[in-house]
Amino acid sequence: MEDSNRHPSLLLDFLILAIAVGLLVAISKFGLEAGHPAARGAGSIFGGVYILYLGLLFLLSYFFPRRCFVFSFLAYVCQECSRPAGRAMAWFYFALSAVVGSCLLLIGLGVL
Repeated sequence: MEDSNRHPSLLLDFLILAIAVGLLVAISKFGLEAGHPAARGAGSIFGGVYILYLGLLFLLSYFFPRRCFVFSFLAYVCQECSRPAGRAMAWFYFALSAVVGSCLLLIGLGVL
């Protein structure tokens, strides 16, 4: 077995965090603020994409829990910090983020 399969990938961790930071910078630059209702525009679109991205990370942590440290942490959240605890909570968090992120994305696009 290869040595790289047994160790988490730091490159993947940096890539995941770089995408998340990039989305957060775009959200704050285009004007989506906590506590204010979502409005049509780029801020809401990037906010919806960010929430969908977080849900995708939870789903990937279900399938690849030891691939990188971010996935290991999200698997830990599902197994130890959730009630009911278990790996299947990743599916719940994915579905929740799909609903909320899609609504925010549709608001940003002017559909809702």
